[in-house]
Amino acid sequence: MIIHKNCPICSSSNIVGDAIDLHRFGPHISRARCKDCGLVFANPMADANDLFQYYNNYYDKDIYQSTDYKSTIKEEILKVKSLDKGEIFKSAPHFSIYEKVGKFLDVGCGLGMGLAYAHQLGFELYATEFDQGAIDFVESEFPVKVFKGELSTANFPDNYFDFIHISHVIEHVLEPKAYIAEMKRILKPGGTLAIGTPDMSSLLYKSYKWLNHLQLKVPRIIDGLEHTFIFPKHLLAALIKEQGLQIKLHYSHTLGDKYSNLIKYKMPLKNKLTRVVQNFFKINQWIVCVK
Repeated sequence: MIIHKNCPICSSSNIVGDAIDLHRFGPHISRARCKDCGLVFANPMADANDLFQYYNNYYDKDIYQSTDYKSTIKEEILKVKSLDKGEIFKSAPHFSIYEKVGKFLDVGCGLGMGLAYAHQLGFELYATEFDQGAIDFVESEFPVKVFKGELSTANFPDNYFDFIHISHVIEHVLEPKAYIAEMKRILKPGGTLAIGTPDMSSLLYKSYKWLNHLQLKVPRIIDGLEHTFIFPKHLLAALIKEQGLQIKLHYSHTLGDKYSNLIKYKMPLKNKLTRVVQNFFKINQWIVCVK
């Protein structure tokens, strides 16, 4: 377990408590916030060994079982196979900026929605992933070369990939700056890096916290307890610029759950209502940049 006395991003000592959750299962129970750069982060924070244990069989955990996630993803992958390029760009705008079709890396590919879009666009597929069940799933769906483990240990060559896609992974790692630097290293000049992650500057997060503060309550954590870092948009953009990458697109978007799927989820009504609210607000962000 790691205890941060200073902000892990800007090193400021101006940090305060932000939220707590003692009810759900996960590797973290409390969050801190840096009053200087706006970063929200788990504190105490699980170490590398704790996180490795947690992410084994990640897609077999209760939240994914209750949403029948694998079946839903299979349906979505099937839909992607019928889309043309324009329809893909409309459905997933972060795919709309790239120089040429070539080598595509999905970092922490999960069950492969990023791979589905890239395959339909004609890219040569590569991926990294911890969870063996997820690896088995994507290898059954796509012609993809998967490295099992951490990006930093994959040892990809310099300037190797034309497009690097990392969706809802950067908020799970212990060293996001190092992750961005490594992705820049293995990205070709002119190549595209697309990062998807929660947006701590979302109106939902801000309103929820203020509502709790007005009631003299400590806010509960309302995103995943496994998250180590949650970035407001301005901070994520600053980290990208710090690496000398050129931002081409930066936008917020909703959770994206279809209401027909929400009805089918095997979870308590209270949890369904929470996801309905999250589905209404733009709580996530994509930033697309070029080397």
